[in-house]
Amino acid sequence: MFSLDVVVAWVCAVVCCIVAYRVLVVPFWIAAAMALVFGLGVWIAVGPLCGWRMLPWSARIKRWGAPDTVYSPPAPVDHVAALLTPRPVGSLAPRPSQSTEPRPLESYELAGREPCWRCGAPPVEGTHAWEDRGPFQKLSNHTFKCENGHRWTNSTDGG
Repeated sequence: MFSLDVVVAWVCAVVCCIVAYRVLVVPFWIAAAMALVFGLGVWIAVGPLCGWRMLPWSARIKRWGAPDTVYSPPAPVDHVAALLTPRPVGSLAPRPSQSTEPRPLESYELAGREPCWRCGAPPVEGTHAWEDRGPFQKLSNHTFKCENGHRWTNSTDGG
C-alpha cells in the first residue's frame, strides 16, 4: 500500500526523467539516475516515510538548521517559595547618606587648580564637599575664590 508522499515522489521522478531525457537530451541512464535521486529527495522531504521506523528521520529533516531545544531544570521548591513570599515593608532601611560638609582646602590643594575665568588669577581659598546622589553616584564639589573676590565652582563625578 502506497501513501500519498510516495506517489508524489515517483510522479516527480518520472517528470524529471522525461524532462532530462527529452528536453535536455541527457543519456537515458543519467536521466534515470537523476530521477531516482530526485524521487528519493522528494520522498524524504515530503513527510513521514511510510512507516513508524522512519518518523525520527522525518522529524529530524523537518527541523534541519533549527536551534536545539535548551533544557533548563525546574527550580527547587525552596527557592520558588523564597521568591514568592512577600517581604515586609520595613525591612528595607534607607542607606545612610555619604554627603559631607564643605571643608576648607589647604594651600597645596589649591596649587595647580584652574585659574579664575574672569581675571586669570589663581585661587587663594576654596572648599571641597561630596554630594551623595544615590548608590554609586557621588559628586565632588569644589568652590574657589580669587584675590579679586571672584567666585567659581567645579563639580566632577567621583573625582
